[in-house]
Amino acid sequence: MSELEELQKEWEAGRLGQVARDLIEFVRNHRVDILEYRDRHLSKLRGGAGAPDDLALRMYILQVRSISPQGEIRDQLQEIEREIWYRGEHGSGQVDRQEIAREWCMRHAPGWRDHRVMAIVFVLERIRTELVGILREQAPQRAS
Repeated sequence: MSELEELQKEWEAGRLGQVARDLIEFVRNHRVDILEYRDRHLSKLRGGAGAPDDLALRMYILQVRSISPQGEIRDQLQEIEREIWYRGEHGSGQVDRQEIAREWCMRHAPGWRDHRVMAIVFVLERIRTELVGILREQAPQRAS
């Protein structure tokens, strides 16, 4: 099964809901930065023409590679805990938690990060209309 097929199954099972919520919050919190990125960087690629908002959003996320550092750390810690549990169940029972955590980081962290970015972009495509709507919202007016 391909990574995209796995992500589709996760999406259908509702396991990417937190990524969607994090992505919506990220776009709301970084709306101005995303639009500035679009105007500053992407117009050069298009010969001065404006870039579509969904392209700007994808490119910005691919550049920053994280939408919720706390959530991503939490999820990595859960994966490490699963590895510790697995080794305890299938080994001698005694495990060196720190050593397993180090090994997991060395062996799996880069792939985990790449998969997470792929999941973020996958979810972005599923809720693109909502996210572009957030980008296009008028900035709140300040009271005079």
